[in-house]
This record gives sequence, structure tokens and C-alpha cells, in this order.
Amino acid sequence: MPDRTPQALWEAALGQLELQVTRPNFDTWLRDTVGIRVDEGQFVVGVPSDFAVEWLRSRMNVVIGKTVSQLLGDPVSIQFQVLGAPEIPAAPADSDRAPTRATRPPADLDAHLTFESFTVTEGNRLAYRAATKIAECEATYNPLVLYGAPGLGKTHLLHAIGHRAAKAGRRVLALTAETFVDRYGKAVRTGKPHTFRDPFRQCDLLLLDDLGFLATRSASQDQFFHIFNSLHSSGGLVVLTVDANLDALPGLSERLLSRLRAGLALELEALSAEDRRIILVGKAAKLDKALPQTIIDVIAKQPYETVRDLEGALNRATAFADLSKNALSPGAALKALYPLSPASDLELSPEAVLEAVCRQFTVSLSQIKGPSRARDITYARHIAMYLLRQHGSRSLVEVGQLLGGRDHSTVLHACRRITKEHKALPQTRADVEQLIATLKTPSAA
Repeated sequence: MPDRTPQALWEAALGQLELQVTRPNFDTWLRDTVGIRVDEGQFVVGVPSDFAVEWLRSRMNVVIGKTVSQLLGDPVSIQFQVLGAPEIPAAPADSDRAPTRATRPPADLDAHLTFESFTVTEGNRLAYRAATKIAECEATYNPLVLYGAPGLGKTHLLHAIGHRAAKAGRRVLALTAETFVDRYGKAVRTGKPHTFRDPFRQCDLLLLDDLGFLATRSASQDQFFHIFNSLHSSGGLVVLTVDANLDALPGLSERLLSRLRAGLALELEALSAEDRRIILVGKAAKLDKALPQTIIDVIAKQPYETVRDLEGALNRATAFADLSKNALSPGAALKALYPLSPASDLELSPEAVLEAVCRQFTVSLSQIKGPSRARDITYARHIAMYLLRQHGSRSLVEVGQLLGGRDHSTVLHACRRITKEHKALPQTRADVEQLIATLKTPSAA
């Protein structure tokens, strides 16, 4: 091992890392770090905060480890420690290691959905921290409810909690609300409803995905209420995911809502442009695709609000580049994304869209922005949301604000409804195409 102090070695590593990351990321996350100790195959880096630990561990651990290992000439693992916190002990020799009980994660957990593969952004940082706390049995809240639009990482965090908890030897039961309902229904049909709760009595941590599925199923909901109470009173932890804020979810009983509100509910927010850029860089690295920063920026500027949509856009762009066998230009990247990208060649102002919708469906602006749930007004409102989202390059939050301050989950539901009807119903397709034709005219634009 070279005769160098940890700080001197770390300064050399920083010199190389500065060439590998963007200037804002280097200044924010790396500049104020220090080298603390290197021994027993472990290099400890001191960082200013818990946030820095999470960010570096989730996004830079591999590149830092590779850089330091090359400088040392030997492989090392990287550990991050908040400056001023108790020092991380050196790795024990093999003979000193306590034997650990072999654990196997539940079969229902996806092996790819771990904390290490989760990309932390500003919109999900609090949810990520809460998830790690409950996975490590350090949380003071119970239950933890993770909510937000589909595709933002709720299920990923749920599975990550399960993997880490199972690795620590805790008994984990993970299932979807739909599976919960199916199992209860089967128990009732076979005349053995009393056996349904047995698996839940034997777990330390219950992970339930898509709570909203229980909203209109009162019998299953009652079962879950009693299971939740039993687990809670015995010290068991519960983590739930749901697509909307609990208060915006109809059909849940007030007594169950009361129990859930006693815990911690955290939202995974829609992706910002910077979030999209960070995620794209990470996913491109995992795909071993060296995309130029200009192409990353082109994709990040599109109004994708879920990780799934963003990953699909990245896959289309990289596939387009592979098939064309040419360097991907910004124009070619847009061509690869169109027409599936939310951004299209028709960019419409909100005012033009709302005016055209009101005129075509003979409704007033105050009606489609107001609380009315009349069928014709709701239909016009949903058409407006769809056009603003698909052709106005507006985020779910922005569309909701334009239509009377509605929640982003309401907008998402409306856009999905019109997308489905556009494919299946001739009348909806005709209404949308007529509006687009109207809006393409110079007077409308």
C-alpha cells in the first residue's frame, strides 16, 4: 500500500473525480469532503451531511471506489461518514466476524428493486430517507405511507425496504392489495377465513402495495384494519403505497384512515428537469451507453414525470442511435422520441386550448375550472387536460393548477381516460382531432 496519508490520497482522487462529474455536482457533493482512514480494504470518506452520504452512496459509490482503488493499487470498499459523527470502525478480520444467520428475501420481492439501484432526487429524498429508517428499524413512525403518481418509485422503495429488512433477519411479508383481496376471497370460499390472518401474525414487517385497491372492498378492508391493529400493537411495522394522498382517496373507512394518519405519509413528487437529468445519467451508465450531455439535456427537457416514461425515452433514443449507426444529434433524438414523447410538433398555449375546448363543447371557462361533475362538463375538462398535457408540454401539476387547482393524480386519471378512449371510441377520437385541427389554424394558435 502506498505510503500516503488518507487526505493526500483523497485529494488525488478528487483531482480525478473532478474530471468525471459535472461542476455543480462536484461543488455540491465532493468539494467539502475529506479522507479519514484507509485500512483493511476500506477507505472512509468524511462528508458534511446525511444528505451527502445518501447522494454519494447511491450515485457515486462505484466511480469513487474504482478511482481510489486505482490510486492504491488494491481494491477497497468506500464508506461515507458524516464529519463529527462517531468513527466507522475498521472492517474486522475474518476470524473476528460474528456468524450471521442466512436469510432469504420473500419470493414476492423483485431482486432488482433495492436501495442501491434507487436514484435519489429532490422529489423523493424524504421518502427515501424514511424508507431506509424503517428498513433499519430506526423509525419512530408506523405506518409509513408512500404516495404519488404511478411510475415514480413507490414500489421500488417498498421492495428495497423488504430486501434490507430481510437481510437483517426480520420476517417480511410483501404483497399487493389485489393479492390480499384474492387470498381473503379464497379463504372465505374454502370455508377457512380464520386461517387467512396466520401469515400476518408471523411477520415483523408488512409491505402492502397499492392500498387504493381496497377502497371499494369493504370486507377485505375490514380484515386489513384488524391485521393492522394486531401488528401495530405487537410492535410490527407496516409500509403502504397508494397513488394519491389518503384524503383524496374515496372508499376507505374513517377508522382505517384514522389509523393511517397516525403514521407518516410522504409524497414522491413529479420529476423536475434536474431530476430527469440525474436519472438519465445514472440509467445511461447502467446501460453502458455513453450519451453526450447535449442528448441527455434534450431528453431531460421533455415533460416526462415518471421514471418509467423517462426510461422508455432513453431506450428509444439509444436504440435509434444503435440502429442508425451514427452519432445521435439533438434533432435525431427528438425524432426518436416523437410521437411517443409528450413533446410534439404542436405546441399550444393554455389560453388557446381552454378557449377552443369551451367553444367546441359549449361550456364556460368557469364551469370546467369549477367543481361541477356533470358528465358533459367533466368530459370537456378531461379533454382540456389531455391536450394541455400532450400538446401543451405542461406538467401534471401545471395542468391541475390551470383547471381549478386540481391534484396531479386527477389530471393523470383524466389523461389516461382520454388516451384510452381516443383509441377505442370514434367519438372521442373525432372530438380530439377536431380540436387539434382547430388549434393548428393561425387564428387559434
